[in-house]
Amino acid sequence: MKPLPPKGTRDYLPAQIRTRAGVIETVKRVFESFGYAPLETPALERLDVLTGKYGDEADQLIFRILKRGAAGERGEADLGLRYDLTVPLARVMAANQDLPKPFKRYQIQPVWRAERPQKGRFREFVQCDVDCVGTASVLADAEMVAVMHETLAALGFKNYRISVNHRKILSAFMDYAGVPAELKFAAIRAMDKLDKVGRDGVEAELAASDVPEPAADEIMNVLFDPKNSGRFNYYLTAAQAFAGDYDEGREGVADMHNLAEYVHHFGVPDDVVSFDLHMARGLDYYTGPIYEAFVVEGGVGSVAGGGRYDQLIAQLGGPDLPATGTSFGLERIITLLADRETAGGDAANVLVAVYDKSVLQDALEVAAEIRAAGATCEVYLEPSAKLAKQFGYADAKGIPFVVVVGPDEVAKGVVQLKDLAKREQVEVPRADLAAVVANILGRT
Repeated sequence: MKPLPPKGTRDYLPAQIRTRAGVIETVKRVFESFGYAPLETPALERLDVLTGKYGDEADQLIFRILKRGAAGERGEADLGLRYDLTVPLARVMAANQDLPKPFKRYQIQPVWRAERPQKGRFREFVQCDVDCVGTASVLADAEMVAVMHETLAALGFKNYRISVNHRKILSAFMDYAGVPAELKFAAIRAMDKLDKVGRDGVEAELAASDVPEPAADEIMNVLFDPKNSGRFNYYLTAAQAFAGDYDEGREGVADMHNLAEYVHHFGVPDDVVSFDLHMARGLDYYTGPIYEAFVVEGGVGSVAGGGRYDQLIAQLGGPDLPATGTSFGLERIITLLADRETAGGDAANVLVAVYDKSVLQDALEVAAEIRAAGATCEVYLEPSAKLAKQFGYADAKGIPFVVVVGPDEVAKGVVQLKDLAKREQVEVPRADLAAVVANILGRT
């Protein structure tokens, strides 16, 4: 038996955890700068809460938990692992109706999906969600786009785009094209796969979903009009042409006018936002503006996405509260950042090497003084080991500085400070060591 974690999951070693913690801290800082507060929910949810919210395809990806006893032996399940963080939020809002509105929360927790693992896609992964509940204003949707932009910029990405669309416009598009009502969601999901499967793939998907050929042809003609480049003016011209005779289409076009204006005022650069008729977001609970963020390099697909879901809370027995939100996939972001140098990495700043047991007390005190100066420091835990072994340990872990504490140094009130990268060693008075280390690390 190989000691491997379950397929689609990973162990996280110290350096990886530090990287993840740094990304999470950056994401939290941006979320909180927009006034969002933290929330946590259980990993388990009732199955009746989870199912029927995401669509048939997604429902098949929910990890179900068998009942105990004979019912479980028959394959009956009543609980499931969280599929996302949006449905749990809707349940919380349904159960806590006295929360002040709009309720602005962020949530950073793992979710589970029983899908085929691939690059940047896992069965267990962490989502970083930010949602606003209790306002129907398109300003809240525009804020989501701004949060996406600010977060990706804060993480250091330079080349990314945020694709936006509107589910009411998509619904009107289906009516315009002649798609039967019962096939709307299937046709919309087929369109949403355009970036992954291309034109031929979308046509095949529409055919497999039994969308009538004339309706499928109309969909493809609009999607592949050569003028369609993601520019807002084209988007509105096309949307108005096929939505003008439909109430929900007109509502969607009006929303998108406001969204474009508000996003601009939020300071999101015009070249970051792309208006894309094909972008649908696969989940069935979206009701209004939708958005998805892509980093151009990396090959992991979207790194964030969300939209307005005004009817979901009422489906769970709560009040009919409007809501909108977006979610960042931590694993995909980490995948894109994997080749970057990680500040701090797995290493402490300093290793205190212990000459022998006779100076162990002094070595521990020196380490405490270094930590008090704001540096991270570890003491080599085998005082009888040769110094060469201790230096090799520091080198293998990437610890840049080693402080040697030996009998001669203790007698003189000094330590030896070695810079492993430069292969330079200097004698430093112990009383000055903390200040010297802080200065080297740029903390004075």
